[in-house]
Amino acid sequence: MSVDVVLLKSLIDYLEEYDNEFDNNDLREFSSYLSDKLIISNLPPKSNYKKEDFKKYKSFAEVEFSTLLAGLFRFAKHYTKKALSETNIKTLDEFGFLSTLLREESMLKKELIDTHLMEVSSGSEIIKRMINNGLIYEYPDEKDKRAKRISLTEEGVKEVMSSFDSMQVAAEIIMGNLTDEEVQATLKVMNKLTYFHNHIHKDDKTSSLSSVADKYLKDK
Repeated sequence: MSVDVVLLKSLIDYLEEYDNEFDNNDLREFSSYLSDKLIISNLPPKSNYKKEDFKKYKSFAEVEFSTLLAGLFRFAKHYTKKALSETNIKTLDEFGFLSTLLREESMLKKELIDTHLMEVSSGSEIIKRMINNGLIYEYPDEKDKRAKRISLTEEGVKEVMSSFDSMQVAAEIIMGNLTDEEVQATLKVMNKLTYFHNHIHKDDKTSSLSSVADKYLKDK
């Protein structure tokens, strides 16, 4: 049996499972379901963490991974802050909001905040600041007058467009000395982790840490 046939059979099996569980023929929903199935079934290796050995934290892969990830995020913030220093865009979050609005043209206020995985209060503060700075404006949604939609002003379009070149340089510095093959491998791992955490964010955002660990790492 060819590889293509085997893959197709596996895909059909997953489709049948999905059809039995959900009354929904949305392709994106099935794609999310498939990602969850494949990722959750491929859990991380057993932890060797021991609190008493805290001085040897680098021997615990999960601890070193989290430490390195936090450090890389700080490096990224440093470079992007430099990239935005000559613009009226103050933070990486503002740049993310503006870039999303440039692409989507108009979004509900809550939809924009949720897209960036932020708390409503924090996202609302960013939106308020950018309205005051003349980068975006809000207006009632036609379908629901209680809801607010957000769009870029002409100044907002100008600012985000003018920031792209310097942000591209920052992005290239952040990728560092990785080869093309290493970049692709890293993106694959990062996407896998993103799918995993999106599932938790969607279904268990308010759950306790222990509940999340029990549910998603139960076989670890």
